This record gives sequence, structure tokens and C-alpha cells, in this order.
Amino acid sequence: MLLHASLSCLLIVVNTNRLLIVTLSKDDVDYRVAYFIVTAYVLACVFGFIITAFFCFHMWLISKHYTTIEFCEKRKTESAFKDQSPYNTGVYQNLKTILGPNPLLWFLPVRMNLEGNGLFFEIRSDL
Repeated sequence: MLLHASLSCLLIVVNTNRLLIVTLSKDDVDYRVAYFIVTAYVLACVFGFIITAFFCFHMWLISKHYTTIEFCEKRKTESAFKDQSPYNTGVYQNLKTILGPNPLLWFLPVRMNLEGNGLFFEIRSDL
């Protein structure tokens, strides 16, 4: 869903860029309309930046197979798994574990039949 929100903000920014330039360059535009267009554009830019950064951070977490809590705890302690999660089985396998076995459905908002029961997870083979 973060991907969809990020792409929506990008679409709004790209499509309204020309409208913003025209609105700001003309003198006969009502100030309320100009205010609305500028505010919508700025909000789309700000939210798009924040949501895209949040999406990229979570994609990085998925690639390392960390939860947000594990990431925060790993920064505080000197543990044996500080550099790599014991559940990290490679980027592709991590994506399959979290997003489902079918890559064609990874970025669609559909419910997937995930493997396992949510209590026990595959760990790295080198442990």
C-alpha cells in the first residue's frame, strides 16, 4: 500500500506541475484557486517524499528480514545478530516469505496464502 500511495503522490505532482506554473504566472487567477492549487501541490510533494522514504526503509527491512522492533533493538545492543538477522535467507526468499510465493501478485493489494503458521520461521543455513 505504501507503493501505491507513493506512486499516487508522484502522479499528482507530475500532472499538476504544469497547472501550478500556469496558475502562478497569470495575474487574473482568483487567489482562492491559486491557494488551493499551491497547497495541494506542496502537500503532494511533502507526503510523497515522506511516504517514499518510509516505503524505501521498509523495503530495506524486508531485504534484511528485520521487523521494525528488531531493527530498533539491534541498534541498541551488541548481539551476535547485529549485522544479520538469523531469519535472513536472501532477498528473493525474504520477499517470497513476506509477500507470498507469486511475484506477479507482490505489489497488488490482494490477500495471499502465505506458508507457515506465523510462529515458526525458516532460519539461515549457516547457524
